[in-house]
Amino acid sequence: GLFITGAAIAAWQDPLQTPAMATQKAHQTLLLDVIRVNQRLVAVGGHGNIIYSDNNGETWVQASVPVSVTLTAVYFPSGDFGWAVGHDGIILHSSDGGKTWSKQFDGYMANDAIVAGAEQKKEYAMARLEEAEDSGDDIAVEDAEVALEDATFGLEDAMYDQETGSTKPFLDVWFYDAKRGFAVGAYGMFFYTSDGGESWSDASARLNNPQRLHINAIAPVGPQSLVVVGEMGMILRSDDLGESWTLQESPYDGSLFGVVAKGDTQLLFGLRGHVYQSLDGGVVWDEMDTGSEQTVLSGVVAQEHTLLVGNAGSVVVFDESMSAPKATTVEGRKGYAAAAETSDGKFVLVGEAGVMRLDANAGLIHQTITMAAGDL
Repeated sequence: GLFITGAAIAAWQDPLQTPAMATQKAHQTLLLDVIRVNQRLVAVGGHGNIIYSDNNGETWVQASVPVSVTLTAVYFPSGDFGWAVGHDGIILHSSDGGKTWSKQFDGYMANDAIVAGAEQKKEYAMARLEEAEDSGDDIAVEDAEVALEDATFGLEDAMYDQETGSTKPFLDVWFYDAKRGFAVGAYGMFFYTSDGGESWSDASARLNNPQRLHINAIAPVGPQSLVVVGEMGMILRSDDLGESWTLQESPYDGSLFGVVAKGDTQLLFGLRGHVYQSLDGGVVWDEMDTGSEQTVLSGVVAQEHTLLVGNAGSVVVFDESMSAPKATTVEGRKGYAAAAETSDGKFVLVGEAGVMRLDANAGLIHQTITMAAGDL
């Protein structure tokens, strides 16, 4: 029996230790996010694939990536420095505009950080209980006992995850500059760095998210303002670049997948085609009839249009003022996970069938998209 096990172990490669495979089909396989950095487009997706294009998405080059886990999101605060996140708690960093990537953080490190945070929380709860007992205030003691019980459960949970090695996916990443950024994800994962990702700390205690709901997206909605959205209609807002967060009133109790902003106008979107518009910076939301009932997964604010994309080929185009939505379905009905504006004013969509180019006024641009030879 030993031989079989040995062979099976040898055959299994840890995707966190296995570089992404070179392939000429990376632009035709699952891609989950795309961003434009200056003239370059960078897209990330399944099997650790990262590809980039310097000609508005006509040809793509595969980047060098040290892992082969699914990557869910990518963000560049500047031309050179970028981060990509994904399954198994992976965080990758590039300092050459997305051509090569190195590993900064993974789920094992995330588990350790969450345990450390939970231990601290428990110590704090114990100190609080002691203080309450000294004061002789029964209500304070009762509150402190509940807090300690919660903290103890939290620590047990964290230690269980650490032992089982179950590592959760990051679902989005956002950086303010080359030093300060956030990675968010499933089960309330919320990590922060202030040193360009050399160290990441568990900052989930900043959020009012006791149920550890999935955080699907983080987005800027003003110069110092950020919003995170997630399942069960969760919306949290920060006006101090993520130091402190307030739970916001939500217009919807299903999953929200993102928010895009242009001045004081914001669009919030989620399951089953639910799209809400706010004209006052996210205080009051009105539901919009977009003509589509497909789940909206992502959006991009471009010069003349705002585009929302989602399941089954659904694309909703808004005018310059984020109004007058027009829904279309891209033929083939493949789901789209993200979109970016190209430097020639068109769009690149990515999703389950890879890369697609789109003109917001005229629909799909039919042309062959190819992979260029990389220097892998």
